[in-house]
Amino acid sequence: MKVAIVLNMSAGTLMDMERDTAVATIASAFERQGATVTTAAVEARECHAAMERAVQSDADVVVVGGGDGTIATAANLLAPTGKALGVLPLGTMNLLARDMGIPLDLPAAVDALAAGSIRPIDIAEVNGALFLNNSVLGIFPAMVRERERQRGQHHLRKWPAMAVAAVKALYRFPMLEVWIDLGAGPHRVRTPILAVSNGSYEEGYGPVIRRASLERGKLGVYVAHHRNAWGMLRLVARMGLGTWAEDDELDSMTATTVTVNSRRRRLRVANDGEVLRLKPPLVYRIRPGGLNVLTPRREDP
Repeated sequence: MKVAIVLNMSAGTLMDMERDTAVATIASAFERQGATVTTAAVEARECHAAMERAVQSDADVVVVGGGDGTIATAANLLAPTGKALGVLPLGTMNLLARDMGIPLDLPAAVDALAAGSIRPIDIAEVNGALFLNNSVLGIFPAMVRERERQRGQHHLRKWPAMAVAAVKALYRFPMLEVWIDLGAGPHRVRTPILAVSNGSYEEGYGPVIRRASLERGKLGVYVAHHRNAWGMLRLVARMGLGTWAEDDELDSMTATTVTVNSRRRRLRVANDGEVLRLKPPLVYRIRPGGLNVLTPRREDP
């Protein structure tokens, strides 16, 4: 098997590692499994070009180390080719890696992937743009934009910048008016946040909610009806307690296609944390088995 490895050296996990040490550690794990390996360790601004070169090479698998946004970019490049994506969890949330059962400790993740196997998982799209985790409208894209503004102007780290952004967004509490159609006709909603996920989320404990499966062929659709910041804070608290699905002001649905329309000329959408401006109607679709991924081998029951 031929493996091309692309490492985003700006990712938090790698920032304190020597470039040569990181490359050697990761490459050697795959070489021990008999793979032929090429590596590119680059800064964030060079990451997209490095991934394009890896996808266009003769590699069977492209292993990418970075955050969820970097992984989503790689998926958009790889999905049309049929080549497999390997995910090294080097970001802040590492949502896809968690749901794929990849260890969050880097040495353990490398060993698990090097000895792993390839299988297909579902991916989702909105107006042709692929996402692996979720696509969110409303208050969250505003928070992401403000977070990046805080980081640029005040040189804050990611989490402090997000905290400032969350306070500002909750104070303003913008509402979004849209029409949603899950196949039975459009209905109007006013919401502070609307999320469409690649696979539905499972009720459970902790601030990072999880998907039990990435192979069900369904989108999750979540519409909040909270009318003030306190309501949203209660929802966040319920997420931490694992009881978010019991919130009477949150609608949870599943579908294979979703259309979101608006009077606005453009809607800001956060796809896996990356903000896009898309022209409505937004047409969401699930692509069952649309991406081949390298995952840890499943243990026999």
